[in-house]
Amino acid sequence: MKRPGIPTALRTLLTLGCVAYPLAAYSAGYHVHPPWLAAALSWGPLALLAGWLIGRSRLRLWLGLAAALGLALLWRERALVAQYLAWGYLAEHVGSMSLLGILFGSTLRGGQVPLVTRFAATIRPSMSAALLRYTRGVTVAWTLFFVAMAAASVLLFALRPLAEWALFAGAWTPALVFLMFAVEYTLRHALLCPADRSGPYEALRAYMLYTAERKR
Repeated sequence: MKRPGIPTALRTLLTLGCVAYPLAAYSAGYHVHPPWLAAALSWGPLALLAGWLIGRSRLRLWLGLAAALGLALLWRERALVAQYLAWGYLAEHVGSMSLLGILFGSTLRGGQVPLVTRFAATIRPSMSAALLRYTRGVTVAWTLFFVAMAAASVLLFALRPLAEWALFAGAWTPALVFLMFAVEYTLRHALLCPADRSGPYEALRAYMLYTAERKR
């Protein structure tokens, strides 16, 4: 039985969210400066990603306790943290890029199934050899992308004015991620036969199905 796709309304909300979030984060973090909003928008994605990774780990109890202790310490020293918000933004950006790089890269080890292959398998249980090679290549590409983004973030923060780093973290990062998706989508249609292709929202549905199945 064919699984239902993503409703049109949800597709619209996701698209608008992808556009609105980086603009809101950049504005809150580097123009208006309301501390609570800047912190929520800056650290929210990293916190969600870290929580998801902790939930998948066999050491989730200990990692969860360590994370709770770290959050308690940050809250206790919130006045000091507020004095160094720029470093907090750097940690959020580099941390999120590094965690994503680790997430993708860790599935490339021997005996592991590449992460993009796992996503594709949720909607294509029978995969051709070409599709298996392609999804592994995409996993490698995303790993290298996130590593490069983390390195570029550190270099820009250290060598260029803060405003230029802020533009890179708040505006260029989502733009480059979108460009990666666009390039991958183009290559997918150029390299794969029609039976192996999928659209961007079908890829998102595969990710959602994968995460849902991991929770069972």
